[in-house]
Amino acid sequence: MKIWRPYTQEGNAMPALEVAQARGAHLDLADGRRIFDGISSWWLVTHGHGTAEIQQAVATQSRKFAQTVFANFTHEPARELCSELERVLPVSLTRCYFSDNGSTAVEVALKMAYQFCAQTGKGRRRKILAFERSYHGDTCGAMSVSQRGAFTENYSGMLFEIVRCKQGLSINDPLASWVDDFDRQMQVHGEDICAVIVEPLLQGAGGMIVWPKAAVRRICEEAKRRGILVIFDEVMTGFGRTGSLFAFEQIGCTPDLLCLSKGLTGGVLPMGLTVVSDQVFQGFYAEEPDKMLFHGHSFTGNALSCAAAVANLKLWRQNDVRVRLGEIERAQVTALERAPAGLAIRERRSCGTVGIVDFDLPGDYGGWFSRRVYKDCLNGGVFIRTLGSTVYLMPPYCATPGEIQEAWAVIFAVIENLPSQHSRG
Repeated sequence: MKIWRPYTQEGNAMPALEVAQARGAHLDLADGRRIFDGISSWWLVTHGHGTAEIQQAVATQSRKFAQTVFANFTHEPARELCSELERVLPVSLTRCYFSDNGSTAVEVALKMAYQFCAQTGKGRRRKILAFERSYHGDTCGAMSVSQRGAFTENYSGMLFEIVRCKQGLSINDPLASWVDDFDRQMQVHGEDICAVIVEPLLQGAGGMIVWPKAAVRRICEEAKRRGILVIFDEVMTGFGRTGSLFAFEQIGCTPDLLCLSKGLTGGVLPMGLTVVSDQVFQGFYAEEPDKMLFHGHSFTGNALSCAAAVANLKLWRQNDVRVRLGEIERAQVTALERAPAGLAIRERRSCGTVGIVDFDLPGDYGGWFSRRVYKDCLNGGVFIRTLGSTVYLMPPYCATPGEIQEAWAVIFAVIENLPSQHSRG
């Protein structure tokens, strides 16, 4: 039996690389090569591979127990995780619903919002509003609120219709381009919308699009004014990626439902959380069984994942973590400023620890560009996955400014040396 890889066309894909060990910001391959992990292993790894504190916490918990039925039992790692989150989240967010990954954290939030409105006298509110170029996961509800396209077209018959808003593309675009269509949709559908979902500050898979803080704040405030629940999908943006522990800290607006995963455990074990306000929780609190949230899975509240998340959050109390975020942010800006003048760059930008460059490519160049850049960067010791013509670097926080500069130097050299459109092979 052979492995079927995620997001991979096995008919033309390059062979998988075997990892023998991972330490810090690097992957050591079985063939002896050492590779800089330029995307934190799909945006997961925060402090670095092999973080001793997290590994020790998991090992200690594993000697006690790993899993119980969370519907009937609780345990210290789960309670301690809630206590750690109380230290860093607004007091209005009072309840944690445990799941297993980012897609299900979003799926739970959507089901909560929908059922909350049905059970609190807002039965007319049956629509979800989301934005163009959004990506919220691969389960059916999460796909429904994501941008329709290659990710979703094969499953169109399984997805529900939503209210979708147009948005700006560049942070330099006027504020109106980010909020005008939202305002129009509110005028038409505002009374029917139960929740607005947004990736605050940085849309990931849609092209690493950086949102103006004022636009996210405007959307959040208007939704709340209309009694519409606000869902922030911080599966990717949470745990330091945008420069603060959570992106919403920079916006000045607290969501009603907050979706967390990826960096929640430092990238060590799978886990998802949907953290909600007491108002949302009270919409389900009743004696009638049919008013409960009908969601769960066998590994809910896994004790090993909880222990990893607790250890991760304790690391955030150390001031040097936030210092390193600032160092990475400055290194990204400096590296992007040093991009060779001859490159066909449409826009360069950064958001916290993420550096991003959009390249101007001929219309049929995208797929070939992604494969060739991946291969040539790997030969140069840097692992990245492009988003079409968008190249980004999102390293673990243990990466040094020098390593970031070197990684971008490899990326720029690879793109400079690509064959022309007419000579590529």
